[in-house]
Parts: sequence; structure tokens; C-alpha cells
Amino acid sequence: MIDAKEIAKLIRKSNKVIIEKFTDGTYNVTDTYIMVNLNETEFGRFFAKYNSYKSTADIPFNFEGTILSNGKKTFEKNKLNTKTVTSQVGNAKHDAVITDFYKKNDSGVEIRIFKAGNEVGMFNRDYEFLLDYGEKYKAKDNKNPLFILDKKDDVKAVIMPVLDRGDTPIKQMLSNLVKKSYLKNKIA
Repeated sequence: MIDAKEIAKLIRKSNKVIIEKFTDGTYNVTDTYIMVNLNETEFGRFFAKYNSYKSTADIPFNFEGTILSNGKKTFEKNKLNTKTVTSQVGNAKHDAVITDFYKKNDSGVEIRIFKAGNEVGMFNRDYEFLLDYGEKYKAKDNKNPLFILDKKDDVKAVIMPVLDRGDTPIKQMLSNLVKKSYLKNKIA
């Protein structure tokens, strides 16, 4: 079961939160960096926790649309289609391998490293708990969404990768991490 309170805690600081309800009673909740598919019970917990924060505008009951924190029009009931994101799972031809490696990117954010095909990708470490909601991980490449799938290949969550603008190419950086880890273990 998804910890919907943790999702609310994570996205409460976002400038834009999108909620879409489906006919099967599930909800996609996204802040454009992550997206999570919640069942009705999980959404109820998300709803209650999100509305408990003083720094957020209370989500009206049965709201579907966009919540903005710009102070003008906070709630926009607009036509959404978050399924356009989840439908891209068909293009995710690579099984993504989540590595044990972390690093700080050029802006100081801790990121976790994954491999998709021959490419190395990264995502914000704040989102790594979403990995626990799936059994498999798929990605097209390091610039497209990382899909977290359950046993039935249904999308449970999506994480958008981050780009590293540092001087060291990511393959070289990963090679250096592997060498350091190897030498550390050899010395110990």
C-alpha cells in the first residue's frame, strides 16, 4: 500500500499539483516531478494529510484539476490527461536497474543513479521511497520518465529524471564511483 501521507508531505511545497480521478476509482496525483497512482483509500489519506498543512490551500472534496500556489486562481478545474504520461510506458523498452550509488549534483541536490540500457540516469533522492511501490522499473533512456510497475505491469509511480550539468560525464563519474567502492572494499 502506498504511504499517501508521505506523498502529501513530499508535494505540499510544490507550486503545481495535479489531481485526476478515473472511472475505476483510482487517482493520479502529480507535481510534475513525480506521479503516483492512488486507490480511493490512499487518496483519502493523501487528501486529509495535504489539507492538514497550514501552508497549503485545502483541496475541495471531489476536486479534479490543478492546484496552483501562485495566489491568484488557486484551483483550476481543467481537462486533464495524466494518462499521456503513463501511456509512455510502452516506449520504455529498457528494464531500469537502480544502483546503490548516490551523488550530489551541480546544484547540491542528492541524486540516485540508475541504468537504462546503455545509459546512466539520475533522479532526486527524495523520491527513492517510491521504488518500494513497485516490482519492476522501466525507462526509455536517461531523459525520460522512470516507471515503477507492480506485478501486473500497472504503473504505480513515475519519477522524472534530473540532468547533471557538471563537468564530469556521467559515465566517467559512475566509473569513478565503482573504482572507489572497489578500492574501499579491497582495503577493508
